[in-house]
Amino acid sequence: MNPSFWQVAKRPKWLLALLAAVTIAAIFALLMQWQLERTFRVVGVEVSDAPAKPLDEMIQPGPITKNVFDQLATVEAVIDPENAYVVANRLQLLGEQQLPGYWVVSNSLVGERSLTLALGFTTSLEKAKSVAQSLKAEAVTITGYVEPTEPPRESIDGVLQSLSLAQLINLYSSEEFESYPAYLIVQEGIDVGLEKITIGIRQQEVEINWLTAFYAVEWAFFALAAFYIWWRLVRDEQLRIIEEG
Repeated sequence: MNPSFWQVAKRPKWLLALLAAVTIAAIFALLMQWQLERTFRVVGVEVSDAPAKPLDEMIQPGPITKNVFDQLATVEAVIDPENAYVVANRLQLLGEQQLPGYWVVSNSLVGERSLTLALGFTTSLEKAKSVAQSLKAEAVTITGYVEPTEPPRESIDGVLQSLSLAQLINLYSSEEFESYPAYLIVQEGIDVGLEKITIGIRQQEVEINWLTAFYAVEWAFFALAAFYIWWRLVRDEQLRIIEEG
């Protein structure tokens, strides 16, 4: 009588082989779990959970290569009052409501580098223009949120319609100079007589590391392969016994 697969599999050597396959698969499963823990990362934090970091630890002139937006940074800078502007189409967050108005933004110098600062909010265009014209050159230690540039839009009567760093840099100087690829929404360090800007921090998002995800899939494949190899060896012996019988 030809033996069934399970009759062969229940022989001592194949039970030991199955135990070895289970052990190997468990090790691969642990490695897969380790890779999965590194694959998914939650980014974006609540305001109260975001301690300020030195700006130069977060970004440098050039492309931004990591998630830094909506995080607090601190930096020592010198206000450049000759390059202050009013930006329209701003929304101030007030609880569940948003109030339209204007920001006053100014260039500042961090050493030889340009850093744009969003200094404050107001609903009055006249007040925004007055503050922009009355800024003074002073050294300040700023704490503020790192924010990305916006697409440029044509200004209207000298009032910018978006906060585009490329547009602002062209206004700051006709000569080339180093500048940070993001701006700061000031929270502490200078008071220009405007409301402190309040924004909606982005919701937490899951960031996926596709390289570690690939490794996790690879370890899962190896775990399944351990069982397949055991099954294939048992099956080969079953077929050999049938042929010899």
